[in-house]
Amino acid sequence: MATRQVALAIDIGGTKMRGALITESGDVLARDDIPTQAAKGEPAAMKRLAALLRRMNAEVPDAEPVGIGMAIAGTVDPETGLFYNPPNLPAWHDTTPSLDLGELLGLPAWVHNDASLAVLGEYVYGIGAGTKSLVMVTLGTGVGGGLVFDGHLYGGHRGYAGEIGHLVVDSAGPQCACGGRGCLEMMASGTAMARIARERLAAGEPSLVTKLVRGDLDKVSSEVLVKAEGQGDPLAGDVLRGAADYMGVGVATLRSVLDPEIIVVGGGVSRNLHIFFPRLVASAKAHAMNVDKELCPVVPTVLGDDAGLLGAAALAWQKLRG
Repeated sequence: MATRQVALAIDIGGTKMRGALITESGDVLARDDIPTQAAKGEPAAMKRLAALLRRMNAEVPDAEPVGIGMAIAGTVDPETGLFYNPPNLPAWHDTTPSLDLGELLGLPAWVHNDASLAVLGEYVYGIGAGTKSLVMVTLGTGVGGGLVFDGHLYGGHRGYAGEIGHLVVDSAGPQCACGGRGCLEMMASGTAMARIARERLAAGEPSLVTKLVRGDLDKVSSEVLVKAEGQGDPLAGDVLRGAADYMGVGVATLRSVLDPEIIVVGGGVSRNLHIFFPRLVASAKAHAMNVDKELCPVVPTVLGDDAGLLGAAALAWQKLRG
């Protein structure tokens, strides 16, 4: 039986670990996921992940794994594989998940931040295919992103490049955990939208949101705001439009500083908000330099939740092919 070479692509988050067998052309031959169970520790998680991948491989007997690419939520050194101070996986500090999994499976392994690999996936297999440079902004609980130039991820001097969520868009805004103030993440993320809505509701502003959460403001979320806006709620619509406007400021800044060929917007929040994306694009155009107003299109992701997995596979193939 002829074999097909595949990369083992991994996407690890705080609650779920996803695995897939992906060919160099981007064909997904198998995929599955298991709970991360982060509190049980990184070694136990890698053993369970290795077992999952072995089972998946057995179900596709003609697939020959040749390397591992791992996308992981948090700060990781792509050269050494060292994972440090991850907010969603605190018990995994100072571990090397990619190298540990590689040792269990007997394969070379490489790792990068999940947001960075999402942009690589979009560049190689998605809407960025055929371009020379691409920036991606991921909008969900937080705001992340990544940069690709000349076909390769750009990490900067220390590997921190692409921290788009910490662009300052309002110097008078609230303090961010990063140490700055008025960061994009504090003004436009799903978490920020919920916080802003809660503050306004607590101050007595009337809104359908209060009814939808049955008076429990801790249950306010971007999803609830979308639902309320869809029913014509002024407060919810105002919060969503304000966040989109701030995102547009961030996108305009990225255009001016980096001059990419295309900017891709992904993440759960951007997909769920029907008023959000058009408002973001309009804001980006309004804040752009004249030369940028009709250049550098802002487009939605086409890979969706698979961007990280496909980016992990792309990383492995790039490393394997040199």
